[in-house]
Amino acid sequence: MATVALTYFGLLATLLQVVIALWPRTASHNTTIMATLIIVSTLGGVLHSFPKASVTQDFNPPAFSIKIVQGDILDQQGNIVIGFTDTYDTDLTDGAVINPKSIQGQFQNKYYANNSDALDDDLTHALSTISPVSHENSSAKPRGKLARYEIGTVAALRSENRIFYAAAYGRIENNLKVSCSIDALWKSLTAVWESARIHGSLEPVFIPIIGSELARVGSLGREAIIKMIALSFVSSSREAIVSRELNIVILPKDREHVNIIELRRFLKTL
Repeated sequence: MATVALTYFGLLATLLQVVIALWPRTASHNTTIMATLIIVSTLGGVLHSFPKASVTQDFNPPAFSIKIVQGDILDQQGNIVIGFTDTYDTDLTDGAVINPKSIQGQFQNKYYANNSDALDDDLTHALSTISPVSHENSSAKPRGKLARYEIGTVAALRSENRIFYAAAYGRIENNLKVSCSIDALWKSLTAVWESARIHGSLEPVFIPIIGSELARVGSLGREAIIKMIALSFVSSSREAIVSRELNIVILPKDREHVNIIELRRFLKTL
C-alpha cells in the first residue's frame, strides 16, 4: 500500500508543480494543497490495495482458468456441483433427513419445486449403471433411503441447457448425521472432474465450498476447502482438460471467513 501511495503522491506533486508554474498565485495555499495531496495519496493506496470480491487465475497448458467469486451458487449460469449423501436421500420433510436450508435443499426447491419423486426418478436414471455398495436395514435406518453408493459417485442430472453434478461426498449415518473426511472430499472432487470431462463439453463448472456446512470436512475451514478444490481441479486438468473455467462460489455470508488476498497468492503457486 505504501508504494502505491507514494506513486500517487509523486504524480500529484508533479501535477501541482505544473499548476503553480501556470498560476503562481496558487503557491500561497501550499499548506492546504500539501495536506490534500497526502490525504488523496493515502486514500488511493488504500483503495488500490483493498481486496477485490473476486479472483481470476489463468493457467496454460492446458488453457483454463479458476475464478473465486461471491454469489449464490444456484443463480450461476452453467454446470453446477451439488453435494449429496451416499444414499442420495431427498426427503425434506421436517428437515430431519435433508435440511431445506442446505444447498441440496435449496436446489430441490428451486429446480424441482420440492418434488422429491421427480428428483428421485432423475437420480435413478442417472445411477442406472452404478450398483450400490451396500444396503441398510430399515430397522437400523428408519428414515430415508437404504441403498448406499460409493463415496465419490456422481449422478449427472441434465436440466435444459445445464448439468447438475450430484456428488455423493458425505456419509449419512443411520442417526442421520452426515460426515465427510478429507480423503472422501478429495475422492469426490476427482470424480466430479471426471464426470465433467465426460458430460460437460468443457463448459464452465460452478462449485460451492462443498462440505463447509452440515458435513464438516475434518477440521478444515472454508479457505482450506477452497484451496483443496482448486488444487484438485488443477491436478486433474493437467492429466486431461476438465473445463475451460472453474468457478468457486462463496456465499456472501462466508466472505468474512475467507482471505481473498491469500487465495490469490495460492492460485499463483499452482
